[in-house]
Amino acid sequence: MKKTRIGFDGRALCDISQYRGDGRYTACLVDNLVRLGEEYRFVLFGYRKSFDPRLLEEETLKKIEWQEIPLAGRLPCADITANHILFARAVNGSGLSLFHSIDHNMTPFLKCPSIVTVHDLILLILRGPYLGPKSYFWIKAQHRATLKASLIVTISETTRRDVERLWSVPKDRIEVVYEGVNERYKPISDEKKIDEILRKYGIKKPYFLYVGGFDPRKNILNTLLGFKRFLKNHGGYYLAMCGDPVGFEDYIHDEIEDLGLSDRIILTGNVPHNDLPFIYSAATALVLISQYEGFGLPVLESLACGTPVLLSREGSLLEIAGDAGLYVDLLEPDRIAEVMALLAFDERIRGKLREKGLRRASKFTWDEAARKILGLYSRVIRATSH
Repeated sequence: MKKTRIGFDGRALCDISQYRGDGRYTACLVDNLVRLGEEYRFVLFGYRKSFDPRLLEEETLKKIEWQEIPLAGRLPCADITANHILFARAVNGSGLSLFHSIDHNMTPFLKCPSIVTVHDLILLILRGPYLGPKSYFWIKAQHRATLKASLIVTISETTRRDVERLWSVPKDRIEVVYEGVNERYKPISDEKKIDEILRKYGIKKPYFLYVGGFDPRKNILNTLLGFKRFLKNHGGYYLAMCGDPVGFEDYIHDEIEDLGLSDRIILTGNVPHNDLPFIYSAATALVLISQYEGFGLPVLESLACGTPVLLSREGSLLEIAGDAGLYVDLLEPDRIAEVMALLAFDERIRGKLREKGLRRASKFTWDEAARKILGLYSRVIRATSH
């Protein structure tokens, strides 16, 4: 029996996003869609001939197709439209019944039915540091593609409200499908293996943990200030920061040096998914005092590993962590330091947060997310085949 062909946006598997939110969303969702959607043939599209095969499960790799999207240039503004046309041409010529986009730079020129996942509208919400000439054209194309799509998926209620408000999209065209947490994220007690992984990245105990990017919305300066004030009364701790600071290297190194934290901050670079559970499990707490998050996958991963989380209340963070997190104001380093001390030294609170966190994380699964997405595929295909 010939399988229905579903196109899937795989660009986040072959660029800087592969270790960040979009890449992890793509990998985890594809693994589960392929496992559960036996009636479909999944065709992934990306800007390279291939991607790192370690990002997907071995069984997934056996069952998918990969198609390269040609590029007109290195995406200066003049080439954006040409690249959107080349993207659409590759997809339109692949015999698809549906295409699922998950990248912000989405072509509006598709002929086949489509579903678009919107992770966030940070470009429009924060504007200043984000909405330059190139990103303006990206978000305009994404807007057009979203309006043309059969359905829109958002990864949180926060993003759903933003799409409804900023793009005037009717609520009945938007479906919220939460991200999940991969089964590899669980409490790990193997101290020998933990120490091996920590040595690999130069991480020293005891440490707080940050996982993510280093762009302005991450509020890195106030995180560092809070950590420095914590150290004034409680020396001996480190802050491990996992992620690629590309584009912000000089800024990050200057801030760390100016604050006198060079011997206390550990910059690991990107960490593969298989190593992260060990780093989460050994951390005192995850610290994410972000200005905005569309979801915040490291929060769920940390909770699933039994590690408390220290968060801002911005974006979706309160929505995702609920009562399993401790919250501070974005701009209060003194309060950040106080809550760090609470997490470091109050075993009773740590124990309660661990229990709440494990329960909270168990509510978010990629299995459930994939089943909901497959239901949307079926719904759109039925509606557009008549």
